[in-house]
Amino acid sequence: MQIEHLENHTARLTVDVPEERFAAAMQRAAKRLANKVNIPGFRKGKAPFAVVVNYVGQQAVMDEALEDLGNEIYRESLQAANLQPYTTGSLEDVKTEPSLQLIFSVPKAPEVDLGDYRQVRHEYTPPVITDEQVQEALEALRERHAEETVVERPAQLGDVLIVDIRGEVTHQHGEEAAETSAEPPAEPETAEEQPETFINETDFSILLSTDPKREFMPGFTEQALGVSAGETRTVTLAYPADYENARLAAHTFTITFSVKQIKARQLPELDDAFAKRVSNESLQSLAELTERVRADLEANAKREADEAYSDIIFQKIVEGATVRYPEAMLEDYIDDVLNELSENLRQRGLSLEMLKQVQGKDDAALRAEYRETALNRLKRSLVMQTLIKAEQINVSAAELDAHIEAMLDSIGGVDAAQAQTFRRMFKAEANRRDVGLRLVMDRLKERLVAIGRGEAPDLADLSMPVAAEQISLSSALAEAESAEPPAASEEAQASSQTDENA
Repeated sequence: MQIEHLENHTARLTVDVPEERFAAAMQRAAKRLANKVNIPGFRKGKAPFAVVVNYVGQQAVMDEALEDLGNEIYRESLQAANLQPYTTGSLEDVKTEPSLQLIFSVPKAPEVDLGDYRQVRHEYTPPVITDEQVQEALEALRERHAEETVVERPAQLGDVLIVDIRGEVTHQHGEEAAETSAEPPAEPETAEEQPETFINETDFSILLSTDPKREFMPGFTEQALGVSAGETRTVTLAYPADYENARLAAHTFTITFSVKQIKARQLPELDDAFAKRVSNESLQSLAELTERVRADLEANAKREADEAYSDIIFQKIVEGATVRYPEAMLEDYIDDVLNELSENLRQRGLSLEMLKQVQGKDDAALRAEYRETALNRLKRSLVMQTLIKAEQINVSAAELDAHIEAMLDSIGGVDAAQAQTFRRMFKAEANRRDVGLRLVMDRLKERLVAIGRGEAPDLADLSMPVAAEQISLSSALAEAESAEPPAASEEAQASSQTDENA
């Protein structure tokens, strides 16, 4: 057997088949064919070898023989060559002179060389929480505990409107912000004048605020002030193409709302009594509440900073890694990206075929367009899997069970039956795997921060959980990057955590 390792991470195996083995395979093939066809003068399966060959043809018998023989020899050759294939190889060529020779093409399993990744460094700037941020969080907490009273007067700043609302959006061609790497390009021009409904709600609550963090949409409050209960008003919000918020830029929103109630809001005083109330008596003073809010903000800020920092370190590791992969693997990743694109288009009433028609592209051109996106995803996925193995990061079954129990314990306001339902849900295999994957990703991010700061433990000091206790997560690692939840704002997180944990 000859082995050639080609530049495209594919191996070519050239195997000489012993004459007697080929002859035996031909005999078996002829017998199978004799059982499938009616040969005049013979019962099925009883025609001699020479008669079968003469009746169906030498090539037909050879094709039948190679169906089984080729698979057998392929498996034996992989083992002899100690090759790990990415996917099933193919019979590239068959030579019969001077003797039978089979030539297989084998896409090899991907290989990743991380290089000296533990020397990757980047400056780490610890987040600092200011007194102003603490005060903003306290004010947000006051807002959440405001008392609301229905009033019979035109709406003023700080009021809450209870409305039935419907909003439509139109956008300029080519200006729509992409949400994912597989986000479809702008819609066909024929669809530009057709508005899309982005909200259609009854009894919807809107706070009339000019605070950018709290206003329903920029500019909405100004046009809604003075509205009265029972009144229906339509406002138009148009944002230029260079608007700072890319999701709003080049979009025009037409919003019609009918006011059912107007509520005035009375904010509680920031005092010791407030601290006791929002913490269920666990805190006794405003000073204690202030410190708790600061601690929550600092924890959230550190988590967000570490998240961003770990992604920088990971990207540096990806850039320094050498990744070898077969073309078949990249084609599979392109398929995944295009499937996501197709689903995104479908949700908007479009299709890949419509997109190709509008852009004047065929399948090959579309695949070429998304090749780089797929390649980046492939590299990140392979580096991530290799890094997790290199750093010996995993989760044992016992750790996973303990984490799930802690999650269940943190769920408040449920009775015993509901708690049991949650327990069954979290312990289902798919959900269990997702929770385990999240734990692995959290540990990987912690390790990346330590690597970037030069504080990672020596690999020799790391210990893996007992193999029998490990949760198999390798099949799910490719989904890891899309499994991360969007980060909440510091204010929202601090307010929520103070209410729940204080």
